[in-house]
Amino acid sequence: MPRRPAPARLRRLILAAIQSGALAPGARLKEVDLVTALAVSRTPLREALTRLRAEGVLERDEDGLRVRRLDWRDVRSLYELRGTLESMAARLAAQNAGDAERRVIADICHAEAELVNGGAIPEELARHNRQFHNAIWQAAGNRFLSESLERLSRLMVLLGATAYSLPERVVAIPREHDVINNAIQTRDPQAAANAMQHHLDTALAARLSLLSLSVDTEPD
Repeated sequence: MPRRPAPARLRRLILAAIQSGALAPGARLKEVDLVTALAVSRTPLREALTRLRAEGVLERDEDGLRVRRLDWRDVRSLYELRGTLESMAARLAAQNAGDAERRVIADICHAEAELVNGGAIPEELARHNRQFHNAIWQAAGNRFLSESLERLSRLMVLLGATAYSLPERVVAIPREHDVINNAIQTRDPQAAANAMQHHLDTALAARLSLLSLSVDTEPD
């Protein structure tokens, strides 16, 4: 008898659907349709939806539950917070990381250049990008900072298409990562924090560019 998906697995499935674009921002989530599509019972599905709503990924209005839609101000605010937290993580990583952790960060950074040169697809580059940032979070050595960044990263699925879909970012992101990595390897906390802030400032500009090109985005 097949194992029924638990709420945690259902949550991951829904997040993956949002990240892939199968569930677009603003899309309505009807419980009866999800029960049929996922072949699950209502109880674990409701638990998964409740958790996603608590995390801010889903929201409820007068018409029911839907995937949260981020407007221009939301995206800017998200990146402002991310810049503050990730700059702190980069500073702490440069200050606290051990030799093994520095090697991991360097290896991920170097592998990215190989992926770009090999013509990797945007989705593969985006996965590798998450590994790079996560390695820095862990190397920072602050559990509460890492937990805060993990919660923030859950909202990143709402941003839609990866910035690697912009050709100029495919070239720029590895260069920005190199600067961050070099600061961490040379144990320069301030340079690491500055490099991360610059990286996320340019990432915000690219994200707003993508948002402005979206035909589905409605003005306030």
